[in-house]
Amino acid sequence: MDMADMADKFIEDQVLTSVMRIREQDVAQAGRKQSTKRYCEVCGGVIPRARLKAVPGCSCCVNCASKRERERAGLFTAGDRQRINAELDDYLLSIY
Repeated sequence: MDMADMADKFIEDQVLTSVMRIREQDVAQAGRKQSTKRYCEVCGGVIPRARLKAVPGCSCCVNCASKRERERAGLFTAGDRQRINAELDDYLLSIY
C-alpha cells in the first residue's frame, strides 16, 4: 500500500466516523424530542403513545393533524361550508 492509498483509507475512516457520530446525535436528539412533546401544540391534548411511536417527532394529535392536512389540501368540513355560506350570504345582503 503506497502513501496515496493510506491517505485515502485515513480520509475514508474519518468520514465514516463522522457520519456515525452524526447519526448517533440525531437518534439521541429524536429521543429527547419525542419524550418531551407529549401534548398537542394546537389543542393542548395528550398525544397517545402509539402515535408518538408511529410518527416520531410529531407535535399534533391525530384530530389536529387531520384538520391541518384537510385545510392545506383545500378541503372543508360540513360545518366550515355552512359557516362560509352564512358569511357569504351576509356579505351579499350587505351590498344590496
